Amino acid sequence: MDMIAGFVLGLAGSLHCAGMCGPLVAALPSPEQRTLSFIVGRLVYNLGRVSTYAMLGAVVGLGGSALSLAVHGMTISVVSGILMIVLAMAQLLLHWSVPVPAIVHRLLQPLRRRLAGLMQHHSIAALAGVGVLNGLLPCGMVTAALVGSAGSGSVLGSTGFMVAFGIGTTPMMAALAIGLPMATGRWKTRFGTIAPVVALLLGIVITVRGMGLGIPMLSPPSPKQHTTASCCTGH
Repeated sequence: MDMIAGFVLGLAGSLHCAGMCGPLVAALPSPEQRTLSFIVGRLVYNLGRVSTYAMLGAVVGLGGSALSLAVHGMTISVVSGILMIVLAMAQLLLHWSVPVPAIVHRLLQPLRRRLAGLMQHHSIAALAGVGVLNGLLPCGMVTAALVGSAGSGSVLGSTGFMVAFGIGTTPMMAALAIGLPMATGRWKTRFGTIAPVVALLLGIVITVRGMGLGIPMLSPPSPKQHTTASCCTGH
């Protein structure tokens, strides 16, 4: 369930990625397009990017696991889902995205300089490094994905969510690399509302899942409910 949700969010949000990462992908050093080296280079770049998402997901999952010791894991899912709904509604109704504080931009200056340095090289290792650092750049869609991944309440679930999210964005990154028309600004504008709508729907699903309503596959009952039912049955 977590990986499907992450993949769908990544696929829907990939048009946003086209606007944010398009210039960087277009500027990646590479040999002639459609050669084996070109394909391997782009694959390594995306693997580096997805690896960073996985690492961020693991960190968020670690935090979620720690919170699960203090509060019920289902509560984390509800809070994550509500946050996703709020972010999606803000983007849909107010055209507002998650702001990046100025201090974050200042802290990221060394990363940006390192990224610019790697862009000057044509090696596979450099492309992998570009992908890893690219995944650390501030991005509203990545923030929304991390919020959604927190709903799993576990390291494995959160990491899987973010890996699937990264894989979902990869087709658009491939389209950008070979210059397909669907990766242009005109298409991005036309389908600009898809990502927040999907985020809204996933936020609702994550919230309902955390409520433990006893709906098979969607909102299974909480362990507490299972315990209560077992006690009653025993008597």
